[in-house]
Amino acid sequence: MVAASTVRVSLWRYSPALILFAIVIADARQHSDPDLWGHVLWGRELLAHGSLPRVNPYSYSAPGFPWLRHEWLSEVLMGSIFDKFGPFGLKLLKFLCSAGTICFIVLAESETAAPALVQAAILLVVALILAPVMSFRPQLFDFIALSAIIALLTRHNWRGSAPLWIAIPLVAIWSNFHGGFFIGLVAMGVYGATSLLSGIVAGHGPRRGLGIVAITAAAAASTLCTFLIPPARDTWHTLISSILNPMTHSTIADWRPLIAALTTADSGSIAKKYFVLVFFFSAAAVVSVILTPKGADAPLVAVAAVMLAAAFAAVRNIPIAAIVIAPVLANHLGLLLRPREVTTAPASSARAAPRAGRLVIEILIAVVAIGFARYSGVLSRGIDASGNPADAVNFMNSHRLTGNVLADFGWGSTSFGMARPA
Repeated sequence: MVAASTVRVSLWRYSPALILFAIVIADARQHSDPDLWGHVLWGRELLAHGSLPRVNPYSYSAPGFPWLRHEWLSEVLMGSIFDKFGPFGLKLLKFLCSAGTICFIVLAESETAAPALVQAAILLVVALILAPVMSFRPQLFDFIALSAIIALLTRHNWRGSAPLWIAIPLVAIWSNFHGGFFIGLVAMGVYGATSLLSGIVAGHGPRRGLGIVAITAAAAASTLCTFLIPPARDTWHTLISSILNPMTHSTIADWRPLIAALTTADSGSIAKKYFVLVFFFSAAAVVSVILTPKGADAPLVAVAAVMLAAAFAAVRNIPIAAIVIAPVLANHLGLLLRPREVTTAPASSARAAPRAGRLVIEILIAVVAIGFARYSGVLSRGIDASGNPADAVNFMNSHRLTGNVLADFGWGSTSFGMARPA
């Protein structure tokens, strides 16, 4: 545990403009996801009828297949926002999720006592890692909820206490937004188990660890309360089926192992560069922990190790691993740089810098952030739907064509079903 006298630096005070820049980077992807309009449609149906059919009426290739509705609350929220505010409302929802995720990462890093520049560099790298996956999907709620739990755990680790009970209602609500709530339970469970073992080995007793394990169990049990809501009853069934189904890992690109994705990506492609960035980020975290093993964060290192293994097993877990690794890497990288920091002139510290000079730098960063937001489409009102079959849908509507159409999934999971004339 970090000593109480340790000076902690928060990016909120050091450079708010840099946090804004990180948020804009994370929110940069503004393309319509293939699932987006399906989520909107199903949310509308839930709002209109209070339930969804037991079988999916929109499936042409798998008619009569059970409809597993594990994202029902996300869809209700997306459908209601779209009805009231249109695409701009969905963009605002996505921006708020991106901002919340980045802000919780900032809070987690600020507990480490790492130098501000270290925190800033790691934050920007994590924002780059999050950018491709921050799309218009229910997974947005996984990232913000997990980052909130990690912020709680980092505070608990280095300050000795934190309101971990907040995780109980958080997970209960989260379980209705997306099946990724399971990751939050894993993080808390690993943290609690490691704290329990560390306490016993250190002679402090098991009380601290048992308390965390009990909260984790209560959080898991809280998800069962939502079984009273009909659409929520598929949550655990969908989660277990997805994990155990061998077709999931063999046919869905998001479930590919990281090494396989890295080696098969086209040389020079954005995907290749992305996976290389993830690989070096992960390697930096592992090396920094090995070089500074006494970081007073064994429970957090254990959680990061589990999430890193999950990322190597399936690329869909990369953003989850990045969120968890960020405070661990900041802590150990800070420990590596601390001896050099002692010999550095005091004038180089953030507090010793002239206020006017810092203000100019903040303005410049803010200007760059706003410029990038305009360039990437964050500030536009619409959603980029290029690649979707707008002409095909218009042709069907103008000729009043009906019936089943087998379309490329990348065009949209319900793009044709929604286009049928009334």
